[in-house]
Order: sequence, then C-alpha cells, then structure tokens
Amino acid sequence: MGTESILQINGLGISFGETRVVDGISFCVKSGSTLAIVGESGSGKSVTAMAILGLLPVVAQIQGEIQFDELQLMSATPKQLRAIRGNEIAMIFQEPMTSLNPVFTIGEQIEEAVLLHRDVSKQEAKVMTCEAMEEVGLDPYRYGAYPHEFSGGMRQRVMIAMALVCEPRLLIADEPTTALDATTSRQLMEMLYKIREQRGMSMLFISHDLHLVATIADDVCVMCEGVIVEQGGVVDVMNNPSHTYTQALLASIPSLPSSQ
Repeated sequence: MGTESILQINGLGISFGETRVVDGISFCVKSGSTLAIVGESGSGKSVTAMAILGLLPVVAQIQGEIQFDELQLMSATPKQLRAIRGNEIAMIFQEPMTSLNPVFTIGEQIEEAVLLHRDVSKQEAKVMTCEAMEEVGLDPYRYGAYPHEFSGGMRQRVMIAMALVCEPRLLIADEPTTALDATTSRQLMEMLYKIREQRGMSMLFISHDLHLVATIADDVCVMCEGVIVEQGGVVDVMNNPSHTYTQALLASIPSLPSSQ
C-alpha cells in the first residue's frame, strides 16, 4: 500500500440552489488503499462521488478542489473528463437494473467501455470483455444474454466487470451491495477486495454498512449532514470513535443475543 495520494479533495462544497448538501469536506485516497465514506442516507456520500466524475447536473454549484494525480478535475475539459471516466477512474453504482440498458446484451455493454478507451479491434475488445466476465465470476458464454436474464447479484457482477475491464487506477464503489442479500453481498465484497489486492488498485468505498467497512477499508471518513465529522485509520475509528455521531452509528449495529 502506497503513502502517496492518488485522489485529493480539498474544501469540496456542493449546493443545489440554497440547499447546501456538502460543506467544505477534505480527504485523500492513498495509492493502493481503500478509503471508506460512511454515514446515513442524505449525508452527502453519493453526491461527493458524483462530483469526482463530473456527473452532477449543471444546476449544482461546486466549490473546492478535486485533484486526481496531477490533473485538477474541477477545471478539466469535457474531453479530459471523458478520457478519465471509465478508464482511469471507474464507478460501480447502487442499482444495476437502472444502470444497465435493457435492449443491449451484457457483453455489448461491457465491451463499449473497451472500444471507447482502448485502440483495439472489435474482436480484441470481445476477448477483453470475456476475460472481465470470467474475473467476476460470470460465464463468458452468457456474453449475448440480456440484463433481465440475470439475478440482482449477477447484474451487479456485470456492473463490476464494466468498471474493471479497462483496469482503472481508482474504483469508486457507491453502495454496491445495497439491494443484495447478506450472503451475496459478502461474496461480492470478497471478490472486489481480492481484485483490488491483485491489481494494486485504489478504491473509494461508499457505504452505510459499518460491518463491510471494517472488513474492506484501510481508512474511513464519517459524514453527517454534508460534513466529515471524523476520519482516520479504520481500526482506530471503529475501536475508539471520538465523535458522538460515530459512536451512535457503531451503537446502532445489531448484535446477536447472548445464549442463556
């Protein structure tokens, strides 16, 4: 795990009209490590992720700095953002059924990212697509299948393959297991962790599930009402939380009743 930052956020503020949803937050993602952002719904986690990739609507007012390596993303041109989005930085969204196009096969949708960012032939792109499918546990023979033919967990694997096929240096995972059962969630997170380790990839993991955060993250930021109220190493924050909101989040985790 590196000590240099691949992503640096300084004083990020996001408003929609008079509503301030993110208020001057700062954090960094270290090279080869995982930073988790945790907090309840509406705390500003997903909006922060969308801002990094320039995916917020034009009505959003954004201040601060978002730096990826040497490039300042806030002042990047649309062409520069297109070159980075899905290539250097990829994102896994919360709900795969709304992110996948129902009229295209899953193979075509994964392959699209390859053809957009790599100077390869259609046949080479298909080979890369099948390799990505295999890596996430999908049978390459299902290249021609449509999203409705897959379960929720398998559709999320498709989304992960789409995000990883161009071998990004930074992966943003926005609540990737929200709609899945506990067993499937654990399987997907173990798979993501293994791939991140193998590739030396950095990851920004957004979640409200502190159990998952404890198992996958190196560092953690706790967000409440658009503000980071606590951040540090995941072990320190989980074992010795200093902010009352973090303490309340940890206290809300259900525990198994002791046997009588």
